[in-house]
Amino acid sequence: MLRRTSPRTLGFGLSLVALATLAAACGGSSDDSSDAGSTTKAPSSAGSGATTASAAPNSADSGSKLVLKTAKGSAGIWLTDTAGRTLYLNTKDKGTTSNCYDTCAKKWPPLTTTKPVTVTGKYTVPSNLGTITRTDGAKQVTYGGHPLYYFKGDTAPQQIKGQGVDNTWFLIGPIANIMNGTKP
Repeated sequence: MLRRTSPRTLGFGLSLVALATLAAACGGSSDDSSDAGSTTKAPSSAGSGATTASAAPNSADSGSKLVLKTAKGSAGIWLTDTAGRTLYLNTKDKGTTSNCYDTCAKKWPPLTTTKPVTVTGKYTVPSNLGTITRTDGAKQVTYGGHPLYYFKGDTAPQQIKGQGVDNTWFLIGPIANIMNGTKP
């Protein structure tokens, strides 16, 4: 059962200046992926430039690289994969260590890839990209140090049904570590 939380800010490093910048630039509900943004390869946790491992069933591996981009809507601006599927973070993860396996990973599949990862779109920070190695050896994509996940309940691009579930799962924004219902 989905549980929605009221809008509030958790404030993981989001400055008032960044919030003001986001507020000034927001409007409408279109995809921001065409906006000028930065693009870069995600550094591997081991230091090599490419991200390699087996892809998760819900992974967005297609083409020669995985591109993360931004979407914009009622919840603000958040990250999606190449196909526009929303990405989430788990507040129970400790640092860059995933805490979601087995039953959890069936409901919240990790974003894994065998390809280099780039990020593009409004307000993205390429240096926030990275990967971690899961216990099964797969490389999970991280942003801002947070492992990224899909929500099985999202069945179409840019859906955000996982936002606030169990007061643990939240959209991840391109600047802020958490977009906990906060409208930029």
